[in-house]
Amino acid sequence: MIIDTHTHIFPDEQAAAILNRTARLFNVPTFGTGTAADLLQRMNACGIDRSVIHMVAPLPSQVLPTNTWLIQLDRDRFIKFGTLHPAHAGFKDEIGRLRDHGVQGIKFQPDIQQFSPDDKPGMYPLYEAMCASGLTVMFHVGGEPLPGPDDRSKPSMIARVARDFPDMSIIAAHLGGLNMWDDVLIHLAGLPNVFLESSLSYDYIKPAVAENIIRRHGHKKIFFGSDYPFGDIARAVYAARNVGFLTEAQRADILGLNAERFFMTA
Repeated sequence: MIIDTHTHIFPDEQAAAILNRTARLFNVPTFGTGTAADLLQRMNACGIDRSVIHMVAPLPSQVLPTNTWLIQLDRDRFIKFGTLHPAHAGFKDEIGRLRDHGVQGIKFQPDIQQFSPDDKPGMYPLYEAMCASGLTVMFHVGGEPLPGPDDRSKPSMIARVARDFPDMSIIAAHLGGLNMWDDVLIHLAGLPNVFLESSLSYDYIKPAVAENIIRRHGHKKIFFGSDYPFGDIARAVYAARNVGFLTEAQRADILGLNAERFFMTA
């Protein structure tokens, strides 16, 4: 069982433009076309059983159409995470609509959506409504692609939200903070309602730091992810299968069994 807990896809007619714009904005490479068909083809080639799809609406006006497309996406192997925006006034109704259609969580990308996760007036009402509906939250965390003074999502911010909402399950992408892993050790590792997802970490993190994070947090609360189409699925699977400080059983948990227990037995 392999579950990729961090992927993005887009409507076929919009995928190329969205992919090109995002790649230019963050100066990152892309892998594939960003369409459902391309993701499924790569999943088959790499032995991926299921993928978690994350949608992001940069503007509040994009929340409803983006979620409508996700709801209508009929793919048995996709686990769906919708999108909200702090400036979207109808977030309570939208949370209800997503939950009624089997969407399991919400993805936030603070850099693109231009908010801070620990902004109490702007974000805490959304978290309260999400908690009431049992939705999980997934945050992009870390520098994009490198840390900078204007980064809007840091491990310390996610830790503050986790402590203020102990009943909300939080997934922190990029092993808790892309290129901010020393801060992950200080702030996030070990928090009981936080799960960490591995995408884009293998090529950059020092193995000793990764081991410290995983040992402190507990390997049962680590998920595998690729960040397709901004990460190479095949490379991510290879790296996850060859982490030297983990046992075969621990690698199997991270590659898919942890996510299977979390997403498919809730």
